[in-house]
Amino acid sequence: MKPEQFERLIQLLEQILANQEDQSANKIILYLVPNIGIIFGTTLLFFLFLWLHRQKMALIASGQYKPWSFDLRAYSFFLGLLLTFTGFALSLVFILVMGVSLAVLGGLIPFAIGLGLLTYYKLSK
Repeated sequence: MKPEQFERLIQLLEQILANQEDQSANKIILYLVPNIGIIFGTTLLFFLFLWLHRQKMALIASGQYKPWSFDLRAYSFFLGLLLTFTGFALSLVFILVMGVSLAVLGGLIPFAIGLGLLTYYKLSK
């Protein structure tokens, strides 16, 4: 290697190192963006839940609060039908496209969950 080439190589390496030092500030900003987003989102959710709690307490104090009922049996029937037919369709498509492989699990898992929910609906009279 000629001395001129060696000097040029050293200059290029120094420029690369200088550019990397300049980019370290950019990396810090890029690392801070998700953290700031998480902090902002958590703060927003905290104040949302606080507002909902205060609203519910005000309704209770004024006597206007009506508790809502949840029909678990009807919900399990609806969700069971939805998951069963979705799982069946996915399993059928995966078998037709890829044959019998591990991809079929992507359809068999919701199918099995849907059958379980339908079984719960049938047995919980």
